[in-house]
Amino acid sequence: MTDSLSLAIPCRADEPGLAATLESLYGACRHPQLPPQFMRELVICINGVKQEESCVPLTAVRDFGVRHGVPVEELWIEGDCSPLPLGEGKNEPVSTELPSPSFTALLTERKGKPPAWNTLWRWANGELVLFCDADVRVEKDAVYHLYAKLQQEPHLCLVAAREVPVLQAEGAWWGRLGALPYRFNFGNAGGRLYLMRKDALPGGMPEDLLLEDAWLTVAVGRCRVMKEPHAQVFFLPPATWRDYFAERVRTEGGKLQLQREHQSLLANGPVAQYNWSWFWQGIAFREYPLVVCSLALRLLARLCARIAVARKDFYALYRPFPSTKAWMPTRR
Repeated sequence: MTDSLSLAIPCRADEPGLAATLESLYGACRHPQLPPQFMRELVICINGVKQEESCVPLTAVRDFGVRHGVPVEELWIEGDCSPLPLGEGKNEPVSTELPSPSFTALLTERKGKPPAWNTLWRWANGELVLFCDADVRVEKDAVYHLYAKLQQEPHLCLVAAREVPVLQAEGAWWGRLGALPYRFNFGNAGGRLYLMRKDALPGGMPEDLLLEDAWLTVAVGRCRVMKEPHAQVFFLPPATWRDYFAERVRTEGGKLQLQREHQSLLANGPVAQYNWSWFWQGIAFREYPLVVCSLALRLLARLCARIAVARKDFYALYRPFPSTKAWMPTRR
């Protein structure tokens, strides 16, 4: 029970919902059944920052620190995670003797989730690191269930939460289509909320990855990765055709990237295992049109991904999806 925890959040500079994510995550980490002084630090890497004054996530970080009485240390960093001298108008660094937990905001002009993930991975001091996306809501018992599973099964190195889609009032068709696969556990780790041991990886991840959660599943090792269904993290699936199809193309491009550039990691089996008979048994007859449409669009997205990759690099397929940020109004 001596493990300490680092909370790590990679966040885009234009992320509108970080404030709500911080509140739900912080509350989940203060669960009464977690060890005292378990949470050592909270580190957020805000990537793609141009100006501090117009950075909504940074404002959310500062407000959160004031609201909870936790001093925030703000550091500009280079690609190798080295702190840069703070210029005129930037906050002076606070003492390293911060109350537990400490709170650090790392600011970088570099864009991309994998580079931000690597920065957080190098920066984190805890024996355990809890990664959380910046646009989700964390169920109050989720962190406790992740930690309990890791303690109960010491061979595990990564435990992921169950990702629960929240359907919006509008765009129900595309939301239902995007939510369909999340009703089934295919054995791969979800990337929106997961707890992993700091010694699970010798280094960081490739910085051009499209599917960092799929890469983590096979890099850590499928026998050491598990999904905990009692730990839930809520997210918005794409609610428009444009966002849905772009996500499908990115997913198919990410699969292709693993097959071409990280084939050795797939030697012990694929990222996910599909039990098709089990899948069809869990689908109601009235939902068959959704399934047929999903499979057809998946084939089309795979073709588009191959064409796009032939013209550009893999990471060119990455882009944010605006409809996944619109939390109001929603219905679960």
